[in-house]
Amino acid sequence: MIFGHISRPDKCVLPVPILTALEFLTNKGLDSFGVGRHDINGDLMFVNVMSFDTAHEGEKLAEVHREYIDLQVLIHGEEKIKFALSNQPHQAETEYNANDDFYLVSSMDSPSSLVLTPGCFAVFFPEQPHKPGCCLQFPQHIKKAVVKIHKTLLS
Repeated sequence: MIFGHISRPDKCVLPVPILTALEFLTNKGLDSFGVGRHDINGDLMFVNVMSFDTAHEGEKLAEVHREYIDLQVLIHGEEKIKFALSNQPHQAETEYNANDDFYLVSSMDSPSSLVLTPGCFAVFFPEQPHKPGCCLQFPQHIKKAVVKIHKTLLS
């Protein structure tokens, strides 16, 4: 997991595909993105922009991806994201959906959490469970961009 702010990416630490995605979002302007898919490099790198209400963490399941890295950037609102290490045991709740590259887990071993405010980003790698869209105290409406980066771009 990597945590940062879009206005101050650490160019010495971030892999080139993540920097490319952040530059794409910055150059276009976060507020300019409408809800839906926006291509950067076809199915190798694209942005899903979504708008929804956060929920209490107990009402949500964590997601895990196998093929794509998630670069999650908050545009409006604030959200808590719970996450855990990929090498820990996690209780799978659903079968893997290859078309949408995810399965859900009902529990995470030794979870941590972070708070995203506008402009903050978090990167979750394949097999790393994460539960985005959790409210801090009360549910609120948020807008966020999730850049899907195929893992082959890092090899």
